Amino acid sequence: MDYTNNLFVFSEINKLVRLYFLCSSLLVLKIMLLIVFTICTRMKTKAFISQEDADFFGGEVVINDRVERIRRAVQNDLENTLPFIIISYFYIYTNPPAWLVYILFLVFLVVRYLHGIVYAVIVVHQPTRAILWAIGFIITGFMALSIALFGLKGLMQST
Repeated sequence: MDYTNNLFVFSEINKLVRLYFLCSSLLVLKIMLLIVFTICTRMKTKAFISQEDADFFGGEVVINDRVERIRRAVQNDLENTLPFIIISYFYIYTNPPAWLVYILFLVFLVVRYLHGIVYAVIVVHQPTRAILWAIGFIITGFMALSIALFGLKGLMQST
């Protein structure tokens, strides 16, 4: 039996949840892509962090600036994307305007992809990376604050 069209009874929530699924999965795939890029760069430069890897792949234990830059991009993604994935799911249920959800989710998706590109692939001088990071950070913060206020309002009304 196919349940894909019956995720939720409410059609508008259904659309927003599908948008959430799309954006979250694309963000996770981006992190995975950067991880593979890290591995490929390690293999290409023969720069490994453990002796057993260096011995097995014929390299040496060394810190490589290129590899470290990509690793920092992955770390930055983990620090920013995971909170977004958690917060954005709850944000949908605070009854925001659908157009706002689309804007917040899609802008976050675009700036995180661009951030990864200018951090790890095509290095662009600051403040480009900082601006892209700040946009995503502000979006997640806005949604978190909206959720907190939504919860507070609900608590105040029930007393």
